[in-house]
Amino acid sequence: MRYSDNMKMIAGLLFILLIPVILHSQDYSEGKASPLFQSHEIVHLSIKADLKTLLSDIDDEREQHPAILEYVENEDTIRLDVQLRTRGNFRRKPDQCSFPPLRLNLKKKQVEGTIFEGIDKIKIVTHCRPNQKRYQQYLIREYLVYRAFNLVTDTSLRVRLASITYLDTSNNNEKEESFAILIEPDEAFEKRFNARRSDQKYLFPDSTSYVHMGKLAFFQYMIGNTDYAVTTQHNIMLFTLNSDQPPYSIPYDFDWCGAVNTHYAVPLPRFGTQNVTERIYRGQCRSMEEFMQIAAFFNSKKEDIFNLYNDYPLLSKREKRELLHYFKGFYDVINDERQIKVELLENCLK
Repeated sequence: MRYSDNMKMIAGLLFILLIPVILHSQDYSEGKASPLFQSHEIVHLSIKADLKTLLSDIDDEREQHPAILEYVENEDTIRLDVQLRTRGNFRRKPDQCSFPPLRLNLKKKQVEGTIFEGIDKIKIVTHCRPNQKRYQQYLIREYLVYRAFNLVTDTSLRVRLASITYLDTSNNNEKEESFAILIEPDEAFEKRFNARRSDQKYLFPDSTSYVHMGKLAFFQYMIGNTDYAVTTQHNIMLFTLNSDQPPYSIPYDFDWCGAVNTHYAVPLPRFGTQNVTERIYRGQCRSMEEFMQIAAFFNSKKEDIFNLYNDYPLLSKREKRELLHYFKGFYDVINDERQIKVELLENCLK
């Protein structure tokens, strides 16, 4: 019994000593990303469809609607016959969004040799309401949150910002232009990591990849996001990268976080906060030493994250100042042992 206890203690000490090495050994893809997600340049697309019928089809039993997707590549116009369906939960409600998120269904044979090669279905985060600048900026901010998490760990969903021209065939091809976020599909993520989507339910956060979960919890705290839960897989997907290891928690859908700060986002009453920009740490408890090691890791990523926002041309100077100031608040906390104790150790999930 004593021998077993000693071995456990030694193993624990070794793990703590190895944390800096483990944290900095980035989780890299085994394969290449799909062509669509190998660039950060804005992709310009055109979608022609009966938008009146499509956008009004928002009930639980929704149908696929035919559409034509076009884009220009090497001076050639690529034309694809596709299907569209509305999706989402909150943003599918007509009192919240008149232009809900979409799911684009492609034909595998048609996309061979195109930027959509290897993609069957893809989620499109749309602009919610037309002709309103703030919704465009929400999209850009949410896109940058995905990009920031890519800097923290490659074991994350890739995204591509698109500029889409919608042509409404029900209204004399009336045009509507907007930004949108294209999100790496499950099957593309699985191929990149030789992984599979896990069907496990009700896992505690630390029953998933321990090191990755530590990074994820800090990141969600950094961006001011409480709108997620590993146990119920709310805005979280589980992927198994190795059958001998716990699954990875992969986050998505960040429009209710403080770094996006949509006007419609409200914190859950149980947190006792007034708005989503107030940070609440929702990660599992770790030792002070482990928290300090994760803090050191995030310090090593600070310059990259700040440069991402500071250099991004679609953010105004005011937005850059606001967001960098917001992230500075996170770094002030994780670089102060007293604040780590108050904000993280005392609020972590026991």
